[in-house]
This record gives sequence, structure tokens and C-alpha cells, in this order.
Amino acid sequence: MNIFSWIKSNWLVIILGIVIIVLLGKGASPMAELRSQGIENAGISMSYPSSDMAISNGKYGGIVREVPPVESSQRMVIQDTNMSMLVKDVSESIKGIEKIAVDMGGFMVDKSLTKPEGAASGHISLRVPTEKREDSLDKIRTIGVRVVSEKVFGNDVTDQYVDAEARIANLERVKTKMEVILDQAVKVQDLMEVQMQINNIQEQIDGLKGQQKYLEQTSKLTRISVSLSTDELALPYAPDSVWRPMVVFKTAVRSMIGALRSVADVIIWGVVYLPVMLIVLGLILLARFVYKKYLVGVNK
Repeated sequence: MNIFSWIKSNWLVIILGIVIIVLLGKGASPMAELRSQGIENAGISMSYPSSDMAISNGKYGGIVREVPPVESSQRMVIQDTNMSMLVKDVSESIKGIEKIAVDMGGFMVDKSLTKPEGAASGHISLRVPTEKREDSLDKIRTIGVRVVSEKVFGNDVTDQYVDAEARIANLERVKTKMEVILDQAVKVQDLMEVQMQINNIQEQIDGLKGQQKYLEQTSKLTRISVSLSTDELALPYAPDSVWRPMVVFKTAVRSMIGALRSVADVIIWGVVYLPVMLIVLGLILLARFVYKKYLVGVNK
């Protein structure tokens, strides 16, 4: 009875307290409400996971990632070709190969030329459109005396490209949800947190788009690397028959020339240092003579 009497006599205070509680509850920020729900109902997490971890679990922001299969005709393959050629003139051959690249709509990536005694060698790398790869190789083969070795490498990056595309789509959805939350946020701290997450998502999207662009450009331009030399043994390959008398003779001559050069170097160094050595030797002999003549004579 005492409780009912107290409520009856203080009903105005009770109603006022209820109104204050309701107002405080409505004034709570959307971020506080989301935190109370674990933010899982919004399909995101404020401790924003990396795209790799999120997608590896099969979901990102509550969205299941499904990568459709790609037909073989639409697959993205990066092709590289390595060639070794025996040529008569390395310098002219490099110029000819570079011209082929330009004529095919490609460009030269790098080139080098060395001229050791008796056997010049060089290397050139170029990129040409993938659809003109065979035509380019046919023209390059005609420049040399013969093709010593040729190897083609292929790298299928279709799955990598499709995976990046799926990540971008999922990140775009998460970014859209975050922007909705940003519009509803009231507190400055909430605004800063959400904006930070949006910036983080955008950075990941930009990185994945850059990766896709690189894969697209690389798959459209095939790389051809050609090693050239006037001596077959100077090329980067293992020949069928290693022993060749003329090559052995040339190697022996080069070795003898190298040995003679070493002897000549020693003689030249000796001639240069000879005056200094004579002066030092003279000073030593003079000091010895003075020591014997004066110091020894005084002691006697």
C-alpha cells in the first residue's frame, strides 16, 4: 500500500523521468546504436578487415563472393619468349630487331652490347602486341644465321583478374553502406571513424584496379627476349656437342693473350715503382754506411 501511495503522490515526477529517458534514448548516435548491435546487422565491422581475409572466408559485408567460370577463349594469358640466335653482326641485328618491334606496333624495353675479343654478344628485349607475336618471331628469325634455342613461357592470370574484380565489387558495396552510415552519424568521433574506414576501402579499390590495369596491359603486349652472339658457345644454352677444335683454339689464344697482358702489367708496375724503390734502397745503404763509419768508429 505504501508503494501505491508513493506512486499516487509522485506521479508527475515519474512521468517526467520516463520522458527524459525516452529523449536520451532517441538522442543516441547511429554509431552507438550500431555498436550495441555489434554492427553486424549493417553488414560491416568497424575493425575493418583486409580484403584478403574477408574474401577468403567466402563473405565480405554479408555478401557471398561467387566467381563465374571463364571460357578458354576469354582467358588472359601473359606470354614471354626467350630466343638465342647466332648472327654475323650483333650490332646490326639488334638494330633490325628493334625496327621490327616498332613496325609491329611495339617498343624496345632494353638492350645491351658487349664486344670481347673475337666474339661480340648482345641482348635485346621488346614488347609487341600479342596478336602479332608469331609474325614478329618469324621476322626476327630471318635476321640471324640460325636460331640456336627458343622457349615460350605462359602465365594464366585470368583467375587473378577475376578475383580482383570480385573484390572490387564487394568493396564498392561496403563503401556504399559506410557512406549511408556517414550521413547518419552525428558525433565528430563517429564521423572521423567512418570517414577513415571509407578512405581505407577506397585505397584498396584503387590498388586492385591498378592491378587489373597492369594485368590487362601485360597480357596485350607479349615480351620477346633475344640473346645474340657471333659465337654459339657464348649464347645462354647448352649445346649438343661441346668440343669444337676451333673454339678450343680461340679459347687457348685468348688465355695466352690474357697471361701476356698480366706479365706486361707486372713489368709496367715495376718500371713505374723502380725509381722510388731505388731511392729507398739508396737511403738504406747510406744509413748503413754512416752507421758503420761513424758510430762503430766512435765506439772503437
